[in-house]
Amino acid sequence: MRISIQVHGNLKSTSAVGPVQKDYYTNPGCTIRELLGELNIWESEVRRILRNGEQVRLDAKLRSRDHLEFY
Repeated sequence: MRISIQVHGNLKSTSAVGPVQKDYYTNPGCTIRELLGELNIWESEVRRILRNGEQVRLDAKLRSRDHLEFY
């Protein structure tokens, strides 16, 4: 399934996402916590997560065409 990811702050230079919004493909049923490992982002680096404009927790399951933002 395809999702789009955007990171802010220091994550632009330290994550696998980079400075611009990126489309990413992952397995159905993947959680945000599992995705962080794939993106080279430590949980302790993330202060806020938005999915489609609403704040979510690390254990939230992803859906096709979600837009994620990590702060």
